[in-house]
Amino acid sequence: MNDNSAMDDSLISSVVLVNGDVSPVSEKNHDEKPPTSAAKPARTESSSSIDEKKEYKSVSKLRGNHIVILALRRMLKGPAPTLDHIIRFLSSGSGHDKFWMRGQKSASERVRTLSNLVADYRIMIRLTGLVPMAQYVRYAEQFPAPSQLLQWLDRIMNLSLCVYYPLEHIYWLGAHQVLPFSDKVVDFSGYWSCRFWAAWVGLQFAHLGEEYRLIKGRKQKIYTQDKMDAAKMQEELDSVDAAMKSWKIQLLINACYFPLTLHWSIRGSTFPDVAVGAFGTVAALAQTYNVWKETA
Repeated sequence: MNDNSAMDDSLISSVVLVNGDVSPVSEKNHDEKPPTSAAKPARTESSSSIDEKKEYKSVSKLRGNHIVILALRRMLKGPAPTLDHIIRFLSSGSGHDKFWMRGQKSASERVRTLSNLVADYRIMIRLTGLVPMAQYVRYAEQFPAPSQLLQWLDRIMNLSLCVYYPLEHIYWLGAHQVLPFSDKVVDFSGYWSCRFWAAWVGLQFAHLGEEYRLIKGRKQKIYTQDKMDAAKMQEELDSVDAAMKSWKIQLLINACYFPLTLHWSIRGSTFPDVAVGAFGTVAALAQTYNVWKETA
């Protein structure tokens, strides 16, 4: 810190000193004895003007450098909220996965090899997916859903994912010959993992339907509730609107995943690759938006 201050002080001092030299140079030229010939004063004024211009350029250059240095110091030492947000986004498991999912969908038609590598990487980082899944199952039981239907839907959906993850792990580890599974086992686990995923997506539509009913009930309750001031009512309505916006995004994501999971669950599916890329890209963008908001 002392070195930076000394550097700034030296720059400022340089500017001041050069500024201080501008007028004395002009004054010294005027204080000198006048030349004896008429031609000499013209040459003296010309050289003085040139010297002043050079010194002015030198001052301007020093000032410009000083401003650039101060701007760089402020940029490097000041807060960087956007950079911090990006780091939080990529550090989250969901954000990390959705970042590569977007790259996979956009590259599927152009670089098949890169797409396969991205797909392998996304499956690999889900090898530990059962750990947060177990935590979520405990959380869902400790803090029940607001309705009995949602509670049972959560249990069935969690069960489907608890089967999906091991089957996907068997498929990936066997396909890469990390574990000695036969081709039949690898093929079986690959298709059935996607089928349990498709079951989760199908149940999610029922889950979203119940959530929609509860959100509408909350809004109706706000309008019919007595003794609520305007500020409190507006706060409650804003909360309901935010929940409805999140619900719409979740519905969009689920609607995009539904045909994809069916396609990956059916042997010999004729679902076009262009549609796979389009639905996957929309789902990835919507999920990226959600994770970006959550990590703000």
